[in-house]
Amino acid sequence: MSGWRSVVDQILALDPDDEEPADLSDAELLSTVEDLQAAINKLTARQARVVRTADVREVYRDDGMGSMKSWLTGHCRLSGRDAAGLVRAGRRLEELPEVEAAFAAGELTAAHVAVVTAAVTPTRVDSAERHGISLAETDRVLAGAARQLGPEDTAKAVRRWVAGVDPDGALADAADVDRRFTMAVSLAGRVHLGGHLDPVGAETVHAALGALMNGDRPPGDLRSHAERQGEALVELCRRALVTGDLPEVRGERPQVRVVIDWQSLSAACDAAGVAGGELPFAGPITAETARRLACDANVVRVITGPDGLPLDTGRAQRTATAAIRRAVELRDGHCVFAGCTAPAAWCDVHHVIHWAYGGPTSCDNSALVCERHHTSVHEGGFRLRRDPGTAVWHTYRPDGSEIRPRGPCPVGAG
Repeated sequence: MSGWRSVVDQILALDPDDEEPADLSDAELLSTVEDLQAAINKLTARQARVVRTADVREVYRDDGMGSMKSWLTGHCRLSGRDAAGLVRAGRRLEELPEVEAAFAAGELTAAHVAVVTAAVTPTRVDSAERHGISLAETDRVLAGAARQLGPEDTAKAVRRWVAGVDPDGALADAADVDRRFTMAVSLAGRVHLGGHLDPVGAETVHAALGALMNGDRPPGDLRSHAERQGEALVELCRRALVTGDLPEVRGERPQVRVVIDWQSLSAACDAAGVAGGELPFAGPITAETARRLACDANVVRVITGPDGLPLDTGRAQRTATAAIRRAVELRDGHCVFAGCTAPAAWCDVHHVIHWAYGGPTSCDNSALVCERHHTSVHEGGFRLRRDPGTAVWHTYRPDGSEIRPRGPCPVGAG
C-alpha cells in the first residue's frame, strides 16, 4: 500500500496556489470538479476491494472486533450506515464485474454502487436465473443503466429489475411492517429525526400526535403544522416519563439526566465563566436550561475530585449500585474497549480486577464495556487498563500488545 500512500501524499502536497479556484475559467472549474469526482470514485472503488479482502480474511479479529463493519466504525470513524454499505459493496461487487469495472474507472459514484449492491441479493439473483436472466446479464444491464443515469434514476431502474425478477418479494417489500426511527445530533446541537413506518404504525403515531396537537389548541396559535407536531412528540414522551408506565432500565425509572456542577446550577445567571450542563445523548445545554429542568426534578449529587473525576462511593457491593454506575458513565461515556463507541446504555459495569480475586466494586475498579467486549475480556483474554487519575483507557490483546485505533480517538478514549 506504500504506492497508494505515496500518490495521496503527492496530491496533498500540491501547492494550492498553483491552481487557485478563483483563477480558473468557468470551463476549468467545471472540469476540475469532474476530475476530482472521478478520482474520488476510483479511490472508493479501490477501498471497497481492500475492505472485501480484509473481510474475507477476518483481520478485524486482530483488534478484538466482531465484524469488518464494527472495525470500520471504530477505527475509521465511519457511520454505521456507511460502514455497512462499504462492506456490502465489497462483497457483492465481486459477482458484478461490469459494475465494479465502471466504479474503478471513475464512471460510477458510491451512491450508484450502493443502490445496485443493496438490491442484487443472492435470493434475487437466484430468482432472476429461474426466470432465465443470468447474473452476467443482470450485471451488464445495471452497469449500463448506472453509467447513463444519476443515483436516483438508477434506483428506479433497479426497482424495476426487482419487480421483474422477484414480484413476490417486491409485494412483500410494499407490505413490510419494518419500523425504523433514528435520532442524530448535528454539529450545531440540533437533533435530526428520521425513519419510516408501515401504514398502520404511522396512523397510530399520527393519531396520538393529533390528539395533543388539536385537543387543547389555544386561540390565535400561529405555529406551523410542523412546529405543533414537533412539540406534540416531545409532550407525548414527557407524559410517558411522568406517568411511570415505561419499563425500568437497569433498575431505575427512565428519566432525563443533566450533568452540571453545583456552582453553575446555583449561579444567579449565565455570566462569563459559568459552565453549562450536559445531556448524555443530546450534548451541551446552557446552565439556564439545566435550571429549568431542575425546577421539577430530583437532584443527585456526585462528588468529584480536583481532577474532575468522580470519587469512589466506598460501597462494597458485588453488583454496581446506581450511584457507582452513574459515576462510571460520567467518566467513561461509552465502551472503553479500543475502537468501540457503544453508548453507555448498552454497556455493563466491568470489574477491572475481578470480584472473585478481591477486586472491590468501586468507581476506580470499574469500566464501561459493551456485551461483546465484556465477553472478549473475560473469555477472550483481552485486558483493559486505565491511566491512574484519568479517563484514558488502554486495551491489550492476549499476547500483550496494545490495540491502537487507527483513526482519531474520541475525547477521553484510550
